[in-house]
Amino acid sequence: MEDQRRFILAMVLSGLVFMAYYFFFVLPTQQAARADAELEMERLNAEQAVATSPSASAEVALVDQPREVLVATGARIEIDAPGIRGSLLTTGSRLDDITLNDYDKTLNPEDGQVELLSPVGGERASLVADNWTMPGMAGDNLGLDTAWAVVSGTTLTPTTPVVLQTNIGGVDVTRTLSVDDHFLITTDDVLTNTGSQPVTLARRGVARQITMPLGLTNFFIIQEGPISVLDDSYHDQTYKKTVKKSWTESGEAGWTGLTDKYWLHAAIAPQDGRTTVDYRHSLIDGKAVWDAIYTADAMTITPGASVTSTGYLYAGAKERAVLEAYEEDLGIIGMSRAIDWGAMGLLVRPIMWALSKLGQMLGNYGLGILALTFFIKLLMFPLFNKQYKSQAKMKKVMPEVKKMQERYKDDRVKLQQEMMGLYKKEGVNPAAGCLPIIPTMFVFFALYKAVFIDIDLRHEPFIGYIQDLSAAEPISILNGFGFLPFNGRPEGILAFIALGPLAILYGASMSLMYMLTPPTGDPTQAKIFKLMPWLFMFILASFPAGLLLYWVWNNILSFLQQWYITKKNDVDTPVDAFFRKIFGRPDPVDTAE
Repeated sequence: MEDQRRFILAMVLSGLVFMAYYFFFVLPTQQAARADAELEMERLNAEQAVATSPSASAEVALVDQPREVLVATGARIEIDAPGIRGSLLTTGSRLDDITLNDYDKTLNPEDGQVELLSPVGGERASLVADNWTMPGMAGDNLGLDTAWAVVSGTTLTPTTPVVLQTNIGGVDVTRTLSVDDHFLITTDDVLTNTGSQPVTLARRGVARQITMPLGLTNFFIIQEGPISVLDDSYHDQTYKKTVKKSWTESGEAGWTGLTDKYWLHAAIAPQDGRTTVDYRHSLIDGKAVWDAIYTADAMTITPGASVTSTGYLYAGAKERAVLEAYEEDLGIIGMSRAIDWGAMGLLVRPIMWALSKLGQMLGNYGLGILALTFFIKLLMFPLFNKQYKSQAKMKKVMPEVKKMQERYKDDRVKLQQEMMGLYKKEGVNPAAGCLPIIPTMFVFFALYKAVFIDIDLRHEPFIGYIQDLSAAEPISILNGFGFLPFNGRPEGILAFIALGPLAILYGASMSLMYMLTPPTGDPTQAKIFKLMPWLFMFILASFPAGLLLYWVWNNILSFLQQWYITKKNDVDTPVDAFFRKIFGRPDPVDTAE
């Protein structure tokens, strides 16, 4: 009966692994490709409709202009700060030309830095803007066409602010722009009603993405698309879901933006009032457009009155320390929640913090992963000792269990009674070996999440061929582990067999651990359990190298601990037999004979 249960459990676990791989890896990739194809088809159809329309003009020819041409047109304020560089278009006060100074696009520095925002009219444009509008106004209800005049300043730096001015419905708006050393631009506005009638205005900010951005993971563990914080509550929606359904929510203070794995551009509302956030998808000039919009509660300004209002524009990396500083120093609610901590944030946050600190201290984030894994093993040492001790005792009594199985093979009730009696006599608890798996799985998922989202690991090397811990191993058996001029990480079905060195070490280390576990009574089950490590080796081969490094090192530490406990309980293992054969030592004498 126990063998049957273990067999069923093995089958269920195998099925769950395959289902998880299909639903969380294969299916999302296929759906993303299908969604991209549908959006591209929509764009092509719209282009054709515009091109064949009698009223079509050169302004809507839908021909993407080079980025360098677009940033050279229009009235612009140059931005030169330690964290970002680029320019702001005065029309609509649009931040639409931002390059991140400290982040390369690829491992090759010649490819340049990450261009986070690009002007409208080019390929995959994106922007973030903040303007004042009159409630109910038609047409440009986001103020993106508002004409702002430059009052003072030519280049925006941390020491040289720039002042803009416009007039909305008889209200003069004077905006002072300032930039910090990282990724934040502050917009301090003074509104003065110079007319003879009260005027009602609402402040609106928008983060816009035109055409689906490149480099999306399309992976359930990462938030990609609109996000916001209202009433200190986090909200998100994917790009694909926004295509199908818009979203609206109101609350105190807040901010909204568009995000992916590492980057964020966001419009941050004044933190002293109520805000409404909208996620929208539309087609503009035949291109798919995603907007994350905040609208602060409208306010009426009487003749001669002046009011002040402060908002922010964010365009940069999701660096934890920077985001937390904005929360503490500027009072921006929930800014650090731009990092997708997930449902296990209570574990992910401290693990990610420890990982970053250890990586900085040791000067290598791969060493940081090894050190963190070691400390986690120390923390769980007593728990695993109990598990391994139980397994050692179980392995020790297995010869007697096999004899009972042969003796009572026709009497299952008697067999169970005798086995329970033997377990009680020898102090064996079959369930004790399974209990430590529960906390281990929580730690595993938390560490997996931390490795996946920690920007500190992006483009960080370990040793040798591992030059990016956040990416899959670049070499595999398909390119002779780097000796052949082929891509070691192809897409499609070949990706499943692209085994790198760490993936192979994972399979070998898991197989060694299996050799120390108590054998099953059924030969078929034993063969299945032996194949499990190699099955997981193929499934996990495409995971980030940093995560594989953790698994391999964790397996090695677990094997050493389990082998020590097993030997301490005078249990002989296949590993011992292997080393005796290597060194030519005789087998131990069977005292029973």
